[in-house]
Amino acid sequence: MVKHLKNKMDQYIDDPRVVDERTPFAIREAYKSLYTNVRYLNIEGKCKKIAVTSAVSCEGKTTVSVNLALTLAQNLEDKRILLIDADMRCPKVASALGLNTKARGLSEYLAGIDGDPNFEYVAEHKLMVLTAGGPNANPTKLISSERMRKLLDACEEEFDYVIIDTPPVTVVTDAALMVSNVNGYIIAIRSEYSNMNKLNECVASLEQVGGEIFGFVLSDVKVKKDTGKYSRYGDNV
Repeated sequence: MVKHLKNKMDQYIDDPRVVDERTPFAIREAYKSLYTNVRYLNIEGKCKKIAVTSAVSCEGKTTVSVNLALTLAQNLEDKRILLIDADMRCPKVASALGLNTKARGLSEYLAGIDGDPNFEYVAEHKLMVLTAGGPNANPTKLISSERMRKLLDACEEEFDYVIIDTPPVTVVTDAALMVSNVNGYIIAIRSEYSNMNKLNECVASLEQVGGEIFGFVLSDVKVKKDTGKYSRYGDNV
């Protein structure tokens, strides 16, 4: 039973779920609702920079990051959307979008190996992506570097929305170190998995450094299907 549970968790970790036309109606509508809320956030300036994080691993932060960016790109054709994978310890954005997982990305740019960031345009989704790149011995140092600040400052001039997938808050400090570079945070939580104590710790850590929490996204909700004519709204979220 333990092995079976571990296999299920490994699949969840390694396979962020990307919303497409085959996705149940309720899930697609949930992301449209998230998109609407993000669109009308009270953020001054042209570019909205939002970090997506979680309290611990396996709570769906990459799924939220990817699908929020995709939904923005699909519904705002006149806007430029950038998705950054800043989880250099456990990157998942490239595999979720079917990109080259060995391509140079954020880590090479922040380490000074690349003079310019290796942005990739995913034409299918009308989305610009900066993947995590290769492993680095000290991701925390890179995240808190002046080069990271300058990158996001430059992105303000080129993009309307920057969505950043960041590591879990109670595991490493990377997400909290982004506080001066982003407008705020969205926290992913997972039904029947997330721990309230860890979630409170996550919120307290972000608030302690002055981070603004825009809201929470609850995923993996099991909803009993109804036999009535609106039963199609009861798909698992």
